[in-house]
Amino acid sequence: MKICKGIIVCLLLAGMPQTCAKAEQHHEETVLSAESNSQQEVYLDKIIITNRRTATGLGEATENIAVLEEGQIEDLPVSTLSDALSYIPAVGIEPRQGFGKASSISIQGSVSRQIRVMIDGIPLNSQVLTHVNPAVLPVEDIDRIEVIKGAASSMWGSALGGVVNVITKDTGKTLVPKGSFTTSFAGFKTQKENFDVSGKAGRVGYYLFSSYMESGGRGPKDDVLEKKAFTKLSYDLKEAGSIIVSFGYSAAQVNSGEYPADSIFRFQEQPYRVRYGKIGWEGDWADSEIKVDLKHSRQEYITKSYLSLFDEAPASRVEVRDRAYQLSMNSATHLRGKDLLVLGVDFDCDTIKSTYLLKAKNVKLQAPYANYTLKLEPWDFNLGLRYDRNSEFGDQTSPAVGVVYHFSNFPETSARVNISHAFNAPPLIWKYYEENLSGITTNPDIKPERAWVYETGLESKPIDKIWIKFSLYRSDVSDAINLTQNGLGQYYMKNFEKFRRQGVELESNINIIKGLYFDVAAAFNDVEDRATGQTVRGGVGPRQSFNVGIEYKNENGFKSSLIGYYNRWNNPPDTQPNDRKMLADAKISQQIKNTTLFLSVHNLTNSKYWSDYFFPIPERYFEGGVSFNW
Repeated sequence: MKICKGIIVCLLLAGMPQTCAKAEQHHEETVLSAESNSQQEVYLDKIIITNRRTATGLGEATENIAVLEEGQIEDLPVSTLSDALSYIPAVGIEPRQGFGKASSISIQGSVSRQIRVMIDGIPLNSQVLTHVNPAVLPVEDIDRIEVIKGAASSMWGSALGGVVNVITKDTGKTLVPKGSFTTSFAGFKTQKENFDVSGKAGRVGYYLFSSYMESGGRGPKDDVLEKKAFTKLSYDLKEAGSIIVSFGYSAAQVNSGEYPADSIFRFQEQPYRVRYGKIGWEGDWADSEIKVDLKHSRQEYITKSYLSLFDEAPASRVEVRDRAYQLSMNSATHLRGKDLLVLGVDFDCDTIKSTYLLKAKNVKLQAPYANYTLKLEPWDFNLGLRYDRNSEFGDQTSPAVGVVYHFSNFPETSARVNISHAFNAPPLIWKYYEENLSGITTNPDIKPERAWVYETGLESKPIDKIWIKFSLYRSDVSDAINLTQNGLGQYYMKNFEKFRRQGVELESNINIIKGLYFDVAAAFNDVEDRATGQTVRGGVGPRQSFNVGIEYKNENGFKSSLIGYYNRWNNPPDTQPNDRKMLADAKISQQIKNTTLFLSVHNLTNSKYWSDYFFPIPERYFEGGVSFNW
């Protein structure tokens, strides 16, 4: 626990805690057109924070980055964070099983544990399984979602496949409170209510959010009861900066529904409780923006497996508890009036308890990092470096170099190249668990995956009404981890010599006429074991994906959207995939003064679809509701 004491000492020495809210204030100051909810509008002028951990322009990014903003989320048929992510091209979400059900994220052929998921920069990746279920985070309190498609270890450490950072809404700015209340009803006896309010009293700004959802599901043992809340407070210290405090809570009772007849178990209960938050201070000192954050997350997951629908006691019970603290200190300095130097350090202290472990395990991490952006018009150069020292998996150095060229003869056109070294620490449970997991055994020699990643892309708005983006990537992964079998017939996670991931992505947005937009995107990923030349299957995301969408909005408050998406998952034949078909969702809404009526249709084509026959998506269902704003 020495590092935990060190965190407290560092916090006291820092004087005050801090947050990244200043970047959100910069985001609010970004000038957008009246129809800025559409992606093509002033796209390169958007402000982001995830790639540099301070406010920067999206047009300066050498990484492949996607941004989904609050207005876009409201216009889409979105009920969960998984829904929102599934509409981002080249981001694969394992087929959804219904309201509140778990799903996993894949970016560029990566597995879910290789994606770092955060809310306001608070990491949620558990050291037990390392992947994050998007269902634990609410979608209604989101200001924007920032996604780095590809390696991000030079700033975030263990992030070989990418980063998803959910940025919550800011505290209010007005004395008179503003807020909303939304209620909706959907198929499978589903109802959902959410409420939020924001304002400012004196120097104190506030934002409060809560939601409640229950669903009867498709059949016996398929119900969900979910409660979520989030609070953010800010205190203006005037010339001394500001203090931001936030706290989030998410809890649910999730039942999996009846499993197929050939399953060992008939159904599972999977209750969870997740708490997260931070306290931070930010201010200016010696021409630098200084930020200090003390972050915390506590996650509890239980899986109860039953042999019969009528059993009262589970045949198996697995419990996992993860408690994490992180101290982040960061400074951003503008040099020559336009260059940017970012220096910082992360200290992590993570404790895990599980029925798989005889005693608790601790993971400690120290990671200094530096990033420099040099602007020599029409060029933007970026150099990044991070050093991670992990008490369980040793030292990792993650350099990155990138360049963006802005074509002066073609407005809003740029080309980018980025080369980086990335890594991903494996779940600690694979190294230490003492309980036998149905024929799976431990591997005490397992090592982090390491990769050289090469990316290039072109983004352009060749004419006023068309925006296009083209990206290529290749990732050479050493010590790649995958499931294999030993001589005793036991399965275990093993480091392989080298996997190669490569792919291509194309996006386009066309403004057909005023208020009418058409989107189309395609992505292809290939993961190959270089030693055997065989395609790697299972858990590596879609091999092919296509997105098609059309959106219409007018000045009278009417909006409509139709989204189609096709994912051919790379799962092995024994999962009996039924995934080679297009799915579609739709939403219409009408705003009447401060009231908005909406209706969504999910799985419009009523397709029978699954990547794994254990987890089919629901048949077509409707969701309708009303939202009141003041």
